Amino acid sequence: MASKESKEAEQLMDSIVIDDDLSTVEVIVSNTDWDKFHIDKVYKAYNIAAAKKIFLEHDISVAVCDIEMPMGSGLDLIKWARENKIDTEFVFLTSHEKFDYARQAIEYEASGYVVKPFNADRMEAELTTALQKRSDRSKIRKAAQYEEWYAGSLEYVEGSFWDDVLQQRILADRAIIGKEIERRRLLVDPDAEYRLILIASGNLEGIEETRGKDLAGLYEKELADYAAEHLGGGAISSRIVNYHLKNLIYTAVIAKADISFPEQEFVDEAKEKLKNVITVYISNPCNIEKLYEARLHIEELDKNNVASKGRIFHENDEIVLASEKGHMLDQEQIRLLLNEKKKKELLNLLKFSMESLAAQKKLSAAVLTEIKQDLLQIVFVYLHSKEIQANQLFANEAFVSLEDQATESLVNMMRYQVHLISRTIDYVSEVEQSDSIVQRAKKYVHDHYKEDISRTEVAESVFLTPEYMAKMFKKETGISLKQYISDYRISVAKELLASPGARISDVASEVGFDNFSYFSTVFKKTTGYTPNEYQAMATGQDQ
Repeated sequence: MASKESKEAEQLMDSIVIDDDLSTVEVIVSNTDWDKFHIDKVYKAYNIAAAKKIFLEHDISVAVCDIEMPMGSGLDLIKWARENKIDTEFVFLTSHEKFDYARQAIEYEASGYVVKPFNADRMEAELTTALQKRSDRSKIRKAAQYEEWYAGSLEYVEGSFWDDVLQQRILADRAIIGKEIERRRLLVDPDAEYRLILIASGNLEGIEETRGKDLAGLYEKELADYAAEHLGGGAISSRIVNYHLKNLIYTAVIAKADISFPEQEFVDEAKEKLKNVITVYISNPCNIEKLYEARLHIEELDKNNVASKGRIFHENDEIVLASEKGHMLDQEQIRLLLNEKKKKELLNLLKFSMESLAAQKKLSAAVLTEIKQDLLQIVFVYLHSKEIQANQLFANEAFVSLEDQATESLVNMMRYQVHLISRTIDYVSEVEQSDSIVQRAKKYVHDHYKEDISRTEVAESVFLTPEYMAKMFKKETGISLKQYISDYRISVAKELLASPGARISDVASEVGFDNFSYFSTVFKKTTGYTPNEYQAMATGQDQ
């Protein structure tokens, strides 16, 4: 095992998993990606006594510990660790969520807990939080040591505090929050009222598209600086927190309740300066322990705000009205225009329909999901009627990305619709010009004849069903696709056999025949000669 000094240089850490159930320990140790967290060694213990011995002998960064064990509970262990000033983050395991356990664990500064049965994603999320807290605490200690609390470090410490509040890493209890403020030595009033100003920036892909990949990484810092400059009234930089939710980027500003609200020009100037559309949401006044709930509510508003990006909203604004039940688009008209391959008319119909729904405030993420599913079903049924494999046709990265982002905004949905309809109609038109499809099928055979291919693989390469591909191929060429593959292999074999010294067995393998006997049979049937006879003639050896 590496020494403590070398580990610190490499920033590697040790961990321990403690549970009286041996199988639980093995499942956690085996199914957690420890390398992801730079954890070098994972110790195992099956009772508190064994765990204490390991704590005293090794520097344990994070402990995963069962709360309820027969020979001493996990709470007993964390209490002992804190009394002995052991700096370890604890993630607790429990069979059911208990608030009393959570409160006791928080009092001893536990990081979090995972409800059994084991879930790798939840465990990794808790480990991420635990190690971040450890890192934050280390920075706080260093700041205190060098008396930098009221220089640059104070801003970091306070920003970390507000991040913990918004992510509910600190229990939503005013007394506990107050103690945390005292512990971090912050000048924050736990009894004051605040407003959450949440700036939604859309997804990273959109920012990279408008600003370029090289500048996208600077975006969040630039937005935080812009917000600090323009949102006065207590919205200082230490109260600005950037975070991601899946692929969405948010910037949270925690301001005093009497803040002067930002005007529309704040959004308009940001678009010009930062090259990105932002949407601003302002919460109702609330106490500090309610900021997490305000954050969740505003994120839900943003999720459903698919048609009015680039504006300022208050928490009580009616962004979406209730929509009627039933299909939101004219499906019969869509089918008619699709069958007639009237791409321009169909895209205009969809654009008009989407803009009308947006004007009536009937668009939400849920409605966009229904629209996407309805349209996709119409397209897939249409392609199936043309014997085109829709799943293969749309199995590309560009389409998957558009589909994933389609329900985020009206603009994204319309981009998705343009791609879906254009790709569908263009490919159906291409298929109906069968010569181009047959040429592509032939090219696939020429590129892959060495492999074990059949009409299925060839059909997939042009997104058609095998039956339809075979029928189209024979109609165009006069021979079956299977025969074409065989003939092409033999034509290549003839070229190879014409080279002096070529071994027939190697030639057979080179052109896709695993069985030498079968190769000889096919070769003679096609050419009228055995491979030996043909080689002799081609190289002049029969003279």
